[in-house]
Amino acid sequence: MPRVVNASLFKQQQEKDRKASNQLARSFSLSDANLIRSILAQKPSNTKHLAIHTLAGESGIALTVPKKLAKRAIDRNRIKRLMRESYRQNLLNLEGQLVVLRLRKKIGESSSGKLRERERRQIKEQLFNQVSLGK
Repeated sequence: MPRVVNASLFKQQQEKDRKASNQLARSFSLSDANLIRSILAQKPSNTKHLAIHTLAGESGIALTVPKKLAKRAIDRNRIKRLMRESYRQNLLNLEGQLVVLRLRKKIGESSSGKLRERERRQIKEQLFNQVSLGK
């Protein structure tokens, strides 16, 4: 008797595997507070919205998006996703560097504290330009 296979579950698992392959490994996340403080002590390369601190060492990343600068959780999460995406796509340029990406300017000043499309595009451009340079 032939075995019945649920094809939809198989497809769902394939989609999960595909999504997981695009994610950063947990080993790239920096969690040691002293290490992050030492990286933040380095002079950053600044753009309008971002500060990028780097320190020579193993590869790793930490993201800081303060609640004081981005009030809504939706906006903070979106900015962090953009940061991770830019780091992941430029991983080879940043090999051997510890990186802390930090939001440095309040977003949504003219739009009731909400991240608008124009600001999102600016942040994305700044991230891809700065991170791809390896600064």
